[in-house]
Amino acid sequence: MYRRVGLSTKMVVLGVIVLLVVAAVGLYFSGFLTGPRTTKEELKVAIGIDMDTVDPHMQTTTLVFNIVRHIYETLVWFDEDGNVIPWLAESWQVSDDGLEYTFKLRQGVKFSDGTEFTAEDVKANIDRWIDPNVKVRSRSQLGPVESAEVVDKYTVKIRLKEPYAPFLAALASYLLITSQENIEKYGAESIEEPIGTGPYVLDDWKKGDEIVLVRNENYWGDKPSIKRIVWKIIPEAGTREAALLAGDVDVAFLPPASDKEMLENNPDVKLYTPVTNRILLVGIMPKGPLLDERVRKALNYAVDKEAIVENVLYGLGVVADAPVPPHFFGYAPMEPYEYNPELARQLLAEAGYADGLTLTLMHPTGRYLQDKQVAEAIQAYLQDVGITVELVTMDWPSFVGEILKPTEETTFDLVLVGWGPGVADAHFTLYAQFHSSVAIPNGLGIARYSNEQVDRLLEQAMKELDPDKRKELYRQAIEIIWDDAPWIFLYTQKNLLAVSKNLEGVFIHPGGEMFFFYNAYFT
Repeated sequence: MYRRVGLSTKMVVLGVIVLLVVAAVGLYFSGFLTGPRTTKEELKVAIGIDMDTVDPHMQTTTLVFNIVRHIYETLVWFDEDGNVIPWLAESWQVSDDGLEYTFKLRQGVKFSDGTEFTAEDVKANIDRWIDPNVKVRSRSQLGPVESAEVVDKYTVKIRLKEPYAPFLAALASYLLITSQENIEKYGAESIEEPIGTGPYVLDDWKKGDEIVLVRNENYWGDKPSIKRIVWKIIPEAGTREAALLAGDVDVAFLPPASDKEMLENNPDVKLYTPVTNRILLVGIMPKGPLLDERVRKALNYAVDKEAIVENVLYGLGVVADAPVPPHFFGYAPMEPYEYNPELARQLLAEAGYADGLTLTLMHPTGRYLQDKQVAEAIQAYLQDVGITVELVTMDWPSFVGEILKPTEETTFDLVLVGWGPGVADAHFTLYAQFHSSVAIPNGLGIARYSNEQVDRLLEQAMKELDPDKRKELYRQAIEIIWDDAPWIFLYTQKNLLAVSKNLEGVFIHPGGEMFFFYNAYFT
């Protein structure tokens, strides 16, 4: 009798505890402990640049990709830790020789125009990506794709010409999927109507003013809580910040770095500062005096990168000692180009420019953290060693158009730009910037670099499946590139994103630069 009463008492106590725990968990997931979800369904985001294209295969910059990735989707995607996960493809198999990838596709998915997503669509996207008549600037990033084959309605096989170690990560980062009908409609011309399978569709685009996305009510996955995203184009960082503080927008990309501490201490603001995959550089055009290696090295010694990171970026950068960020697979540190204006003047004199020379430096505004101020600092440092620098400031679409001109048609000598691939692997920076096949206008190789030995090393590394051997190949390539100095090597950028304290559920891409709002909500 005693035991039964005691057991009953214990059970009652245990039951109460369980009920309290269940209640607490329920309250947490209902939003009570994190703040209840509100009915606010519109998100306003301040960005510094306009889109240059909505074509899924002609993307040139991460921020625009960030916007259109809400419209288009990829076969596979990333989780918060950077692992490749299923998305439009539910599963995949890889052949023993590493040349064939067979994907089982998710069924019941429809494009925003109502057509069903099938293997035919994947094949059409692959075919367009590898079509030399289509200006796919990031073609090399997807690797040595040979063909795509429809196995059945929901199964597609992609064949590579040779093994490519980061292929799945490349698919997650670059191949945005549109419908076969849309591809047939536009052919090799730029796609102007974004038809995707994503959680949002393009509702309006007032160039230079705003981009409006609305929820795709037929989306195959969980419907976003936010029904409407308005991307406001505000080139000035201070104005983006003011709009956030006034409540006119909910998110501000790259507010002034000088205000970082103030924003951190503002109870109405949350600040995100992840290290990104983006390295900032000054691309040096291979023409005139800049063909001389001594001049290129002089430019590197003339610029105090430490001071720029400390005084212009307010610590939101990591000085470069390689052409890839330090957290990348394949990173190999080199002896830095320390700030040495005397050595810069000596090298210029040896090259025949003791009396100086005149160069044009082109830069964007609103695209990178403190980009205009960084360009002005570089101008001052170069002028200090006798180089007269004319600054040319451009809006992003015009800037991209000018960058993509053949070398003989360019109106600039130096260009401040960033390169931030979606995957922290040296291949996606080194091959895309320094293999001769991707030199502009064929790809996005900013400095139009060409070195046969580097080409061979990068080609070997791309298909080498042994991680240690890949690292050694990248070390050798980095050593040559660093010595050739086709860039002024600046820094790896940290990001700066300010959001309303009431905004939750923002997905930060593992590359640290893209922010997605399809799971976001207001409390």
